[in-house]
Amino acid sequence: MSTLTVNAGWMKFNLRSAWPCLVILSAFMTACTAMHTATPSMPIAWHTTQSPLFPDEWPPTASTVWTRYTFAYGSNPGALADGAYVTLPLTRTELRAAGASVLTTTLRTTLESAGIQGLQPLDAASSAALSTGPQIQEQCLQLHTMPDETAAVELRGYYRVWVKLNGAFAKLIQPDHAAFFDWLNS
Repeated sequence: MSTLTVNAGWMKFNLRSAWPCLVILSAFMTACTAMHTATPSMPIAWHTTQSPLFPDEWPPTASTVWTRYTFAYGSNPGALADGAYVTLPLTRTELRAAGASVLTTTLRTTLESAGIQGLQPLDAASSAALSTGPQIQEQCLQLHTMPDETAAVELRGYYRVWVKLNGAFAKLIQPDHAAFFDWLNS
């Protein structure tokens, strides 16, 4: 059997004696390429959160039911670096005036992505609007008619920011609160 000598620039080797090493090197390089191009299989890390109150009718009346949803955001930086997965509503809690809880219903128990919410830094104006959330929620439960202009500005300011930052979830619930969303966008 003849011997073939290869000069690879910085290294000179005999192919007859180097053949087993080349097979191992080729298998190693194939494995590395497969690992580099494989889809990440990390699980999504979910955390639950609650929406603000949404009226089931608009304008509100003394008997308006206000609904708060529990849903989840999920992260998987290996698969989605600039967004978060969003679930469908997990629970629906219905409240009436004065905050009396009417009913909490479990809608689903599995955490599955129903959409993707883009992420962005929170600016000072958005942070200030969101900080009014507890007061806005109290105001909502006191509404029995269309809010006056001052209250309307406050409500729209808060809800518009919340919807802007949670638009993927807001789209999922919008059909159940269409009149309110129409008012927000007017």
